[in-house]
Amino acid sequence: MNPVSLEKTFRLASPPAELWPLVSNTDRLNRALGLPPTTSAGADPKDYSQQITACFLGLPLRWKEAPFDYVDSRAYEVIRDFHTGPFTRFQGGLRMRAAEGGTEATLYGSFTPRWAFTRPLVRAFAAKAMSEMKVLYGRIDDSIQKLGSFPAPPRTVTPVDEEQYAARVEALRGQRASKPAADRLIAHIKDSSDDELRGMRPFELADRWGLARTAALGACLHATKVGLLDLKWEVLCPNCAAPKESLGKLSELKSVGHCGSCEIDYGVDLGSSVELRFSVHPSVREAKGAVFCAGSPVHSRHAVAQLRLDGGAVRTVELDLASHSYTVRFLQMKRTVRLRPSVDGPATVSIDLAHAADGDELPFKPGVVKVVFQPALEPALVRIEKESWKDAAASASLVTMMQEFRDLFSSEVLAPGVEIGIKNLALLFTDLKGSTAMYEKVGDATAYGVVRDHFEWLTVLIAARGGAVVKTIGDAVMAVFPSGAGALEAALDMQERIAELDAKLAPRPPVQLKIGVHQGPSIAINAGGNLDYFGTMVNVSARVQNESAGGDIVVTKAISEDPACKAIIKRRQASGEHFTIPLKGLSGQFDLWRLTPRPSINK
Repeated sequence: MNPVSLEKTFRLASPPAELWPLVSNTDRLNRALGLPPTTSAGADPKDYSQQITACFLGLPLRWKEAPFDYVDSRAYEVIRDFHTGPFTRFQGGLRMRAAEGGTEATLYGSFTPRWAFTRPLVRAFAAKAMSEMKVLYGRIDDSIQKLGSFPAPPRTVTPVDEEQYAARVEALRGQRASKPAADRLIAHIKDSSDDELRGMRPFELADRWGLARTAALGACLHATKVGLLDLKWEVLCPNCAAPKESLGKLSELKSVGHCGSCEIDYGVDLGSSVELRFSVHPSVREAKGAVFCAGSPVHSRHAVAQLRLDGGAVRTVELDLASHSYTVRFLQMKRTVRLRPSVDGPATVSIDLAHAADGDELPFKPGVVKVVFQPALEPALVRIEKESWKDAAASASLVTMMQEFRDLFSSEVLAPGVEIGIKNLALLFTDLKGSTAMYEKVGDATAYGVVRDHFEWLTVLIAARGGAVVKTIGDAVMAVFPSGAGALEAALDMQERIAELDAKLAPRPPVQLKIGVHQGPSIAINAGGNLDYFGTMVNVSARVQNESAGGDIVVTKAISEDPACKAIIKRRQASGEHFTIPLKGLSGQFDLWRLTPRPSINK
C-alpha cells in the first residue's frame, strides 16, 4: 500500500549546533508530546533493531525499530515496522542546515496504512503529529533566543523522604568528604529530576559543577557509605559500548562477560569494561524511570554519528570533528577504526569497510571532514564516537586505586579465584634502607614506631597523587596508581620531602627510602580478602625497588619514556642515570634509570 508522505520546511533563529542537543532528544520530545513510555525486548544481533511495546490510548502497540540514523547537528531518521496498530511502517525524521545565521529545518514522515479505509485518518494523524512537532521546535528555538539556554525538560521530581534524607545528609556532613562537592550532591539529590538520579557518572557531575573529579567521586562514595546513594558496577561490551550487567558488588564480577546484542563473549578489563555509577538510594527517594524513545540519539551522547549502511553502496557524510580522537565502530563486524587529528591530515577520509583491519588509525584535519564509507558487501551499523567520553568514566581500575575507596569499602573485592585484567596501572614500591640495623640499634619498640609512623606519612603522600596502599610487607609499601605520572610524582614527593618525615620521627633516628616505579598490564585478584595485583609487571616493580641505593628513585623504561613522566622529570629537575642489568628471577636485561631529586629540596 502506498504510504502517506508529508514534509514541512521552516526557519528557526538558532543555529543547528545549539538546537541539536534538544531536538535530537526524541526521548524527551516524545514525553513532552504526551506519547506513552516504551519497553524494549533488547537488540537483534543481526541488525541491532529492537522489538518495542507501548500502550497508546488503550491500544497495545508492537513494532520493530531500526537503529536511528543520525549525524550530529545535521539530521536523524528512524524506521519503525509495526506488528499491530493502524500503520505497517513509519519512516521519518529531521534534516537541518545552517541558513542566514539560523537554521532551515525540514520535518518529514512517511506513514503506511494497514488498511485502505483508514488512509484519511492516517493522513489526519500524520498532519497533526507533524504540526505538533513543528510547534515544539518553535518553542525550543524561542527559549534559546529569549533565555540564551535550553528550556528545562519535562521533569518528574519524586519528593524525598524528609526524615531519611535529613538523617543521612547529617551523616554525610560528618564524613571527610569535600564540603563543596557534598553540598552540591545534597542539593542534586533533593532537587534534580528522577532521570538525573539514576546511573549518575560522578565525573560528569564534577565537570558540570566546576569541581575536581576526585572530589565529586569522593562525595559520592561517602554518600553511599551513609545510605544516600547506591553504587553499581556497570559492565560494558567492548564492541557496542553498551552496559550489559549492573552489579551491586565487585565480588559478583566475572572474568568473562557476554553481550547478547553482539553475540560475543569478551574478557572483562577493570580499566575499560567496568564503570562505577551511582543512583539515589530508594529509601531516600524513589526515582522513577521511563523510556519514551528506545533508540534516541540522546542515549549515545558520546556518538557524533550513527549510520545504517546497506552494504552495496558508497555512503558519504560530513562531520564536524574537533581536535580529538574518535572511534569508528562497525558493530556487526566487531571491528574499530580510530580517527586521529592532524594539522596535516586530509579533509576527506575514506574507510573500506570490507577490508579495514581492527585497530587501523587514519588521520584527519580538524573541522568539517568528509567521511566516505566504501561498500561493506553486507548491511552494517556504524557508530562514530568521541573517545573523550571514556575520560568521563569512573573506571573500576581507577576507583579501586583510590585510598579513599579502599578505606571506605575495604570489603569490596573480587570473588576468590576470579582474575580480572587491567591494561595499564603503575606500581610504586618503597623500602626502609638499613631497617635491620635500626632494630638492633634502637630496639624493637622504637623501630616499630618509626615504621608505623613512616607508613602513615607515605599513605598521605600516595593518596594525594591519586594512589592507594595495596599492602605493607615488613617495612616496605606496595602502592598502586592509575598512571605512571601519579606514581612518579608521589615518589619524588617522598624523596624531596623526606626531611618532613625525619622531623616527625625525631628524636628517633632519621630514615632513608629506597623506591622503585614501573607501569604496565597486570591482573587484579582477591588475596586474603584484599584487592591485590599479580603478574610479571608486579615482579618487575618489586625487583626495580631492590636496585635503589636509598635517597633515589629507580624507574623502568616504561616510566622514563612515558611523555607525561618525561615532563614531570624535567619540571621537577630530577637528574637521571641510565643503567642496564638483569633482575633476579626474571629473564633478559632491563633498562633502568636512577633518578636523583633536586638537591636543594633534599638537603
